[in-house]
Formats: sequence, structure tokens, C-alpha cells
Amino acid sequence: MVNKLGMFFLYFLFFILALMFFTPKSSVYYFLEKELKPYGVIISGEEVLDRGLSLEISGANVSFGKIQSATISEIKVNLFAFYNTVDFKDIVLSSLVESFVPLHVETAEVTYTVFSPLHVSAISKGEFGEAYVKANLLDRSVHVRLVPSEIMLKSHQTTLREFVKTESGEYEYDQTF
Repeated sequence: MVNKLGMFFLYFLFFILALMFFTPKSSVYYFLEKELKPYGVIISGEEVLDRGLSLEISGANVSFGKIQSATISEIKVNLFAFYNTVDFKDIVLSSLVESFVPLHVETAEVTYTVFSPLHVSAISKGEFGEAYVKANLLDRSVHVRLVPSEIMLKSHQTTLREFVKTESGEYEYDQTF
């Protein structure tokens, strides 16, 4: 009985790994890109490479409407059965937002898990400091906790006015969408 149960879990694990490996991740990416186009979000100039268990995208230029919004040097998408992440590296924002936030974002990691299907979390680090984001899809709410850098504190006070300063020196922002 134990032997049959062990074989069942082994076959199940093999099936899940094979499903993750053979999923056409680049097709899913192009479908997502097509679905974003009616909202005015256009991703161009990227190179897409399927690495088996992950998808790597390099050199993406993101435009919103007809305005060049950001350049992302590297995106890595990990689609696992129960835990999914999207990692962004070296994001340079458009100079149009320079008066609101610093333009360079070093890393951003967006995480989604099926164990908490109504929540998406993100961690980002850059010239602005560190930001921790939690989004609740059911309540349609976003909570941002910002640990600002010296650049953010000195040069971007207008943006920090939208946040609430906590006793620990961090800034928090809550919004529904």
C-alpha cells in the first residue's frame, strides 16, 4: 500500500514538472501582450527566450498610449504550479516622472501563490528606497510600505505627501482601485 502511494506521488510530481516544462510560455507572453494592447500598454523591442521552467525577456520598452514609459533590461517569469514570480531588473522610468520619483529601479519582484489566490505581493528596490506592496484582488485594495532613501526624502517631498508617515520613519499608502 505504501509502495503504491509513493509511486502515485512520484508520477504526480513528474506530471506537474513535465506540464511546467512543456507549457508554451512564450505563447502565453504574446497573448498577454495582445490583451494589454487595448488598454494602451505596448511592449516592444524585447527578446523572448523560453528556458524550460522560466521565461526570460530582455530589452523591453514599455509605452503607455504613445508615451515611452519605461525600459526594462531583464524580466524573468517563473511559472511553477503553486508559486509564481516575475522578477524585473534594471528599470529606467521615463524622464516625465522625474519630478515625482527617481528614475532608476534596481529590482522588483512580483509574487503570486495559489495558497493565497486573492493576494499579490511585490518588493522593489531602487533610488527611491525600498517598497513593499500588497494587493488584495477581492477588496481591490493596495497597501504600500515605503522605506525612503535620502534622494527620495530630499528631492521628492510632493510624492511623500501622499503617504502617511509611521512612527518607525516608514511611509504607508492605501488605495482602492
